[in-house]
Amino acid sequence: MDERHPPKRVVVCGGGVIGVCAAYFLSKKGAAVTLVEKSSVACAASGKAGGFLALDWCDGRPLSSLARASFNLHRSLAEDLDGARSYGYRPLTTLSLTVTESNNPPSGSRPSGSSNLPSWVDGPARSPRPIGTVETTAQVHPQLFTRTLISKAVESYGVEVVIGKLERVDVSEEGRVDSVVLEAGE
Repeated sequence: MDERHPPKRVVVCGGGVIGVCAAYFLSKKGAAVTLVEKSSVACAASGKAGGFLALDWCDGRPLSSLARASFNLHRSLAEDLDGARSYGYRPLTTLSLTVTESNNPPSGSRPSGSSNLPSWVDGPARSPRPIGTVETTAQVHPQLFTRTLISKAVESYGVEVVIGKLERVDVSEEGRVDSVVLEAGE
């Protein structure tokens, strides 16, 4: 490491998917990253969300380019991190339909016009139409994705994970962060 240009020191507060991704990519680019998380990585929404990924569903809207970049980034991360095995990355075909649940589904028979429906659809279905293909939609297990990414960041790029409650961030008059203080005084 060049002593004239030491790595940037970065503290990321929060071990959800956004904080973990920030820690991963910053450390991969050479920053010395410490991630501070109050309880455990991916313990809240980032560990319980649907993990659904769509390439083009935001087309024509302000988030279109972000959605496309995110989808493609997930695809490349799945290749780099063996996503299928490590966090359930799977491209999939998606279907939109309306199903009226039935307390007494017909045994052994399928609703008419249902040849393209998944076998688990056991009620009358209306208006089935494909809305995504294996090229445009995918799914991950969000908790496993987030934890796989932080594990790779720790093992390969030296990210330090600190469990503790953030108490305050001390900032100099110039706007530079001088310290991040945890509840226990660290």
